[in-house]
Amino acid sequence: MKTALKAVGLLCIVTLFVACEQNKAPTPYKITGDFISMHSEVSEEVAEVEATVTDEAESTESEVNATVEEEPDLPVDLSNATLTISYETTNSEGKVESVTLIEESFTGSFEFESETVEAREVTISLQLSEDADPMELNTVIGTGHDIHFTLFDHLSPRNDQLILVGTASQVVNPESKFTISGDLSVFGDEFADDSTVYLTASTIDENGESQTLRWGPVLVQDDSFLIEGEVTEPILASLSIGNSNSSGQTYVILEPLAEISVTKLGNQTTELGTTTSSEGYHAQLVASWQNDEEYIKRVNSWTTALELYRNPPESEETEDEATNVEENTEEESTESVASVEPAEGCEDAEVGKYVEPVPPVNESNYPEWYNLRMQALEVRNATLQAVVEGSNDRIAQHLAMKMAPYSDNADELAAWKTLSEKFDAKFVDIHITPNIERIEKRVMLAASDAALVPGQKAPEFTLLNLEGEEVSLYNVLGDNDMVLIDFWASWCGPCVDDFPHLKKLYAAFADENFEIVGVSIDDDHEDWAGGVEDNTLPWIQLGELEGWFGHIGVQYGVGWIPKGYLVDSRGCIYEKDIRPAALQEFLVDRYGMHDSLVEPDSETEDEQGVSG
Repeated sequence: MKTALKAVGLLCIVTLFVACEQNKAPTPYKITGDFISMHSEVSEEVAEVEATVTDEAESTESEVNATVEEEPDLPVDLSNATLTISYETTNSEGKVESVTLIEESFTGSFEFESETVEAREVTISLQLSEDADPMELNTVIGTGHDIHFTLFDHLSPRNDQLILVGTASQVVNPESKFTISGDLSVFGDEFADDSTVYLTASTIDENGESQTLRWGPVLVQDDSFLIEGEVTEPILASLSIGNSNSSGQTYVILEPLAEISVTKLGNQTTELGTTTSSEGYHAQLVASWQNDEEYIKRVNSWTTALELYRNPPESEETEDEATNVEENTEEESTESVASVEPAEGCEDAEVGKYVEPVPPVNESNYPEWYNLRMQALEVRNATLQAVVEGSNDRIAQHLAMKMAPYSDNADELAAWKTLSEKFDAKFVDIHITPNIERIEKRVMLAASDAALVPGQKAPEFTLLNLEGEEVSLYNVLGDNDMVLIDFWASWCGPCVDDFPHLKKLYAAFADENFEIVGVSIDDDHEDWAGGVEDNTLPWIQLGELEGWFGHIGVQYGVGWIPKGYLVDSRGCIYEKDIRPAALQEFLVDRYGMHDSLVEPDSETEDEQGVSG
């Protein structure tokens, strides 16, 4: 009996071994590549126009030349292009080395067939010339999918692109695989074969460092696409599909074995719809509201209203009616003057009074489509809030919070603090505490902005200048009559637009002891220094370099830039949120007109600043 059992056992082992060997059978794969140029289409269109113009007796030579000049840039030159396909492996000594599968000239078409016994990530690299940086993309061979890539020669200003076509598979471990696909024929011509699909996610590693994960991009082929990737835990990601004319986005929650399909949501394409056969977090948190009939109804309402807003019917409104509407709007936008008790010694600085700027739009005068869109958002937020406040699944709660379901700071702060009690200390430090601190600073910033008005004292601060020297605000104030504290950043367009006028005022009133202290909220020292150099700023330059929520920025209520405070030698604030036109009026009133300002350049209305 024992002998028989041993024989059966041996037979099972042999059968299992044979099955394992069969699973390691080589997997064939094919890699093909081609070249798509948008320039050829433009050239054909130009040629057709030229022929038409030539045939017309009334055409002029200048019209023909103007037509020829419409070609925006030159097509890609493939005469020296080199294609390389390689992968990394670990040798017997434990060192990582690169293995080249293919290295050859690329003339616009490519085909390679082979087989592999395991899924392996490879890098496809295309270098157009010795001086050019290679374009690269990563994919995986041995997944059962053929690989198709193309060099997409876009028209300027879009950069040329090496991109996968139809399918992007980056799966080595099938047990961690997620799948996102879409039959885009339901969108009609919105997302044709020139559309690109992007999948990205922002995550935080165990050291608290932010990182961006990407899958694809992939070029739509035959109205469809497929993206396969790997995750070991649920991750909130953003999926985008777009071309030069249309774009659509949606949240997706990636998790092992998830299968998500993209479809149309209602009668619009701004938000992509999703469905899933998997019972996971995506079904619970995203597909749930997207498949809600009330949500779809409201989406249809706001998109219909938006189309009407963009293409209104011919108005029958008379000129008098239009005038009355404008007058009524003006009356409704009048803001009462807020009175604040002035600080000691600052009684003459606007006598402690400040008129709050009236928002350019408020709830009563938003266009109808916007209000309808906010109503749709309420349905979505209610679904997520129900999870945050009622679910026993802390992972679901955390994912829901990452989609920002609360518009009120107090509610959002309370939800994050409640959630922090459900995770261990390390997870809270990395994933939750930064959100709590961000909201608390946002609340403090708003409170500072409300309290820091003319008649109050400007908070003292000390920052480094570009030479690394400490500069105290109140030392600068003590040496001058009036000082403009100008919060700005190198990337802020309205800030840069203000500089020419500020330079004129700085030069005109330098002898009157007028000074400017620029405070950069850039994140990077090089960006700050570059901004000063590019704009040749002659006044004192200081840098906090902590973005929107630096300590001094929060103290001064810097929720947008440019943001300026006009302060006297005692630190009393005379003007707040002052821009160059108003600053000139103040300085001229205080010191008199300077000769250089007698015939100033035509002044356009100050633009709205950049909000944080």
